[in-house]
Amino acid sequence: MNSKALLDCPICESAEVTGILDLACGNFDKSSLYPAVRLNVCDRCGHVYNKLTSGEVDGLMQYYNEEYAPANLSTTEKTGDRPGSSNKNTLARYDNQYNLIEKHIGRDSKVLDIGCAMGGFLDYLHGKGFDNLSGIDVTENYVLQAKAKNLYDIKLGDAESIPFPDKSFDLLVMDQVLEHLIEPIKAFEEAKRVLNEGGLFCLGVPDASRYELNYFFDFYWFIMREHIQHFDIEHLKLLAAKTGFELVGFRNSETPIMSDKMILPNLNALFRLTGNAGKLEITGECSSLKDKIKKYVADELKRLEDKKAILNKLYESGIPVYVWGMGREFLYLYESAGLKRCNIAGLIDMNPFKQKSFTMDGRKITGSSILNHVTPDSVLIITAVAHAVQIENTLKENGYPGAIIQF
Repeated sequence: MNSKALLDCPICESAEVTGILDLACGNFDKSSLYPAVRLNVCDRCGHVYNKLTSGEVDGLMQYYNEEYAPANLSTTEKTGDRPGSSNKNTLARYDNQYNLIEKHIGRDSKVLDIGCAMGGFLDYLHGKGFDNLSGIDVTENYVLQAKAKNLYDIKLGDAESIPFPDKSFDLLVMDQVLEHLIEPIKAFEEAKRVLNEGGLFCLGVPDASRYELNYFFDFYWFIMREHIQHFDIEHLKLLAAKTGFELVGFRNSETPIMSDKMILPNLNALFRLTGNAGKLEITGECSSLKDKIKKYVADELKRLEDKKAILNKLYESGIPVYVWGMGREFLYLYESAGLKRCNIAGLIDMNPFKQKSFTMDGRKITGSSILNHVTPDSVLIITAVAHAVQIENTLKENGYPGAIIQF
């Protein structure tokens, strides 16, 4: 049976919505990930979300297990902020989250991390003296990684159906998860069920009201198609009030993701369970997100036109084009900016899972050795934006003879 489609507003349930973007994002051969972002804004409450059919929802769930998690676990790059890791960038994000909850909990508090991935935040709490720690994740590979530590009660499960009894926890943590959910209201309802009276629910999401700041690549927060809800604090408050939670506090922060140039506009919010579910009070502040997102879309469309012009010149020249970085940025350029029309001579990525598992219109992905015998008239486009400086330095050290373009 198919999953539920995401058509009407998932917060206020209004069918009065307006489409503000239809962006082709590309896909590797045989990928189950939905191919285009169709962005809706609710005319009633101003919430912004991706419109999905039930088949696209099913495909997204398949993508997490078959593409997303294996690629993350197989990466040779270990410094970026990846799900459930414990490196410098991730720890900075954990610090912001912990600073919000620290004074409200004790070391004996029963804590559940929803979407724990490899268990990085549980490790963080354990290091601070917490022992009553549990975690769930929807991805089997991540669950196996977290279970292998033999420190926590880890189960396969998701935010919309938590596999624990009623009133099991004092604190729920759900960091970088709510934006992935088809029905975020169910996450709040489940939180209400498994929390003790007066329990706390701590959320971390990308702050959609700050997408336009700290640019590092076109439409980044939309071509990340696993993010299907786009929240600011006002719309988190709507979800909370609807299900019987009150806001305790929130904070904005900015932390690096994969490099110092890639900044996450992070929003952490702490809610307390009151049980007093109420009628939605849609204030004027709720409409500000719509305006900010429309401006962000307009600015990014201009950047897309610039890239189309560059790639069109490469297409017309017919010169060999190599591309380094087989991620969402590449897929967007391939499908939306015209890269697919160019004379592509090679696709490069150092991730062994991608080399083994992915092809693009039948082309295989290889390592950098394909560049050993290129001609000086070739062009290499770096689409791995997080590692562009490192890649360019490597190319120069190895004497790559052609031109280099960084997108």
